[in-house]
Amino acid sequence: MAALLFSPFKVIDLMAQQPLLPASALAFLAYGPPNLVRTVLNHPLLQRYVGEQTLKTSLKVFAAIGLIRLMNRVANRRARNNWRLTRQPGWEWSREIAVVTGSCGGIGKCIALGLARKGVHVVILDVQSLPADLAKIDQISYWKCDLASSSAVKDVADEIRRSIGHPSIVVNNAGIAKPHGILETTEDYLLKIFGVNTFALWFTAKEFLPSMVLRNKGHIVTVASIASFSTAPTIVDYAASKAGALAFHEGLSAEIKHGLRAPGIITTVVHPYWTMTGMTSEHADKIKRAQGPLMQPDDVAKEGFEGIPIGSKTS
Repeated sequence: MAALLFSPFKVIDLMAQQPLLPASALAFLAYGPPNLVRTVLNHPLLQRYVGEQTLKTSLKVFAAIGLIRLMNRVANRRARNNWRLTRQPGWEWSREIAVVTGSCGGIGKCIALGLARKGVHVVILDVQSLPADLAKIDQISYWKCDLASSSAVKDVADEIRRSIGHPSIVVNNAGIAKPHGILETTEDYLLKIFGVNTFALWFTAKEFLPSMVLRNKGHIVTVASIASFSTAPTIVDYAASKAGALAFHEGLSAEIKHGLRAPGIITTVVHPYWTMTGMTSEHADKIKRAQGPLMQPDDVAKEGFEGIPIGSKTS
């Protein structure tokens, strides 16, 4: 019984996602064999619950919705590919190197695992120790690095280039947060949160972008936050640092295209809502009561990861 009740909703969802289905039905009603069309329209169930005019109007609505959704999917794919119609050349998963910051847990860990499964050599930069499950994966290397320090990032970048090669993918995921009021924010913490959440974006770009420009190939992902657009009491420093991350992404994209003339380099920004990570776990229950269920790291990683393979050959 449940299947019978659910099936109409599945049909409606399918019609709204595939504009060709309602469009084909409309074409049949307009140009199909008159006797067959009349037989369909005179079906007792159709006459009782829908009616001819309602059916045609509904099909037009579904066709319009489906077309809009299709155009949105196509536009999203083109935007993620720097508006190119063709695949970015020169990509092969097994030959790519990806630097993922702050990826010993949470969103970054999910992104690192997803890339490693594709055969990408993933380099994890984090102040936390490498988890045992990541240490077992051959495609993953690890450097302990204070991302708020430009000299530390430079030293690690030199080691990566020397021992592994030049990364073609950089995922700026590292971030910190701790709720407190503006008057309670110390100068040291202010420098720390902006160092990790914002300044580190410059540090990684200065180290890894030049080789991408030389090859006209690369992908830089910035994990920002919904707080980039709206702040709230007790997270003003975090929101300001993430607004800076968004500004960095937009400026970087423009400089790559118009200043550096490297259209083969793709940039992506991700704005997660409240997500169950190490930053939010302590206050998860309070957030759930106020904002509803938290997103899972896999959900956010999927959005960040989807933008990466646009130019790549799938394995």
